[in-house]
Order: sequence, then structure tokens, then C-alpha cells
Amino acid sequence: PMPQPTIFVAATRQHVGKTTVSLALMSGLQKRFNKVGFLKPVGQQHLPVRDESGNQLRVDKDVQVMKEYFKLDHVPYSAMSPVIIPSGYAA
Repeated sequence: PMPQPTIFVAATRQHVGKTTVSLALMSGLQKRFNKVGFLKPVGQQHLPVRDESGNQLRVDKDVQVMKEYFKLDHVPYSAMSPVIIPSGYAA
């Protein structure tokens, strides 16, 4: 299989609009391609969700927004939010 093109959104600090940029990119890409995905490799603000098998797990809040809003049913929650940092872990 051919490798899939990847876009990585990054910044040098927090709260500068990465999620907003990602929402705009996802919207545009979904209009042009059959399947797109989303990954937030490390999440700090997480919430409980049910995965595809009905199991409860915690994912970053942005992952939940992306999966639900863009109907990313082909991407499992566990692949979208692989690392969750507990509250109080980093200053």
C-alpha cells in the first residue's frame, strides 16, 4: 500500500489555535478526499467515551470533537488519542 500523505500541526506554545487550524483543515480535506483521519498524539484535557466495542476509555477532548463532528467512524478512538497525560502532571 502507498503511504498516506500527512499534515502535522504544531506550535511552540499552548493556546495559539492548533485546534482551530485542525478543524479548518479537516473540513477542507473531507470535501476533497474520501477518507481522512485525525490524531492528537498527546492529550492533556481528556474525557470518557465508549469505543467501537462499547468499552469505556479516556480520550483528549479535541479527539472527541473531531471524531463526532467529522464522523470519523473508520478511525478508532484508541488510534486517535494514544497518550493521555494526567491532570497535574506538567506545569
